[in-house]
Amino acid sequence: MNLYGLIVFHHVAVSGSVTKAADILKISQPAVTAHVRNMANELGLTLLAPKGRGILLTEAGERLAAHAAKLFALQTEISRDIAQFRDGEAGELRMVATSLPANFLLPEQLVSFRVSHPAVKVSMRTMNASDALDALLHYEADVAVIGGGGEMRAGLARTLLMEDELWFVASAAHRFAEQQVPLATLMQEPFIMREPGSAARERLLSLCSVHGVNAPEAAMQVSGVHESLHAVAAGLGVAFVSALEAGRAVSRGELARVWAEEVELRNPIVLYTRKGEALPPVAQHFVDAIAPKAELPA
Repeated sequence: MNLYGLIVFHHVAVSGSVTKAADILKISQPAVTAHVRNMANELGLTLLAPKGRGILLTEAGERLAAHAAKLFALQTEISRDIAQFRDGEAGELRMVATSLPANFLLPEQLVSFRVSHPAVKVSMRTMNASDALDALLHYEADVAVIGGGGEMRAGLARTLLMEDELWFVASAAHRFAEQQVPLATLMQEPFIMREPGSAARERLLSLCSVHGVNAPEAAMQVSGVHESLHAVAAGLGVAFVSALEAGRAVSRGELARVWAEEVELRNPIVLYTRKGEALPPVAQHFVDAIAPKAELPA
């Protein structure tokens, strides 16, 4: 059955006129007549009967018109849905992020995005940097936001979103609280360490390597920023964290900064996408809202 023929028949039935249907569809009257005739021949039924200057639907025509109306409604819904998807107003924003941006950067941006895109579904999973990039490469997400910069991966493009500071923090009662000490001395303290593969852990180990000091011993290994900050506040050890993560706790006096001599580090937060591939419209709208245009060098 010719689906377009059904749409033509729908307009004939609704308008009650071949001429009006032709005007609506912007095709010729003979073309409308041919579609209706072909539909009748295919079904082996009479669909229209003359009625003065107009037309009358036969019983078969009325039954077909009811089905054609459903098809037209579905066509209209499909067109509306695809238009909304193409314009980035509908669909799913699939993201992965490390704990820093997931907890301290993206929520505010997502609230703003949802206000302007209320029909968009947002899916965000929090994982370590390595797993997040794997998820992006395996098409389990369309965007990855990595605190600490992450790593260069073949097939991925990187855009710097922002930089914040990296801090050493301890409990307010720690003997080094609000003091400046040599890095080697600080590394002799027990540390709250993040899990292998996390950006924070890799940056700390890299810092020790660059300065030629031994990496600290782990008093505890945790898999999230909140667990890390709670352990530090309880006095279980020192942690190396982002200022975004620890800023509020420090301002409330729950944690205290410790300055390592001659150490000042910035913590990049980087947006990753698959290189050379167009983003889904929803993801592109979100990226346009939060990211500068310039990519980091590969």
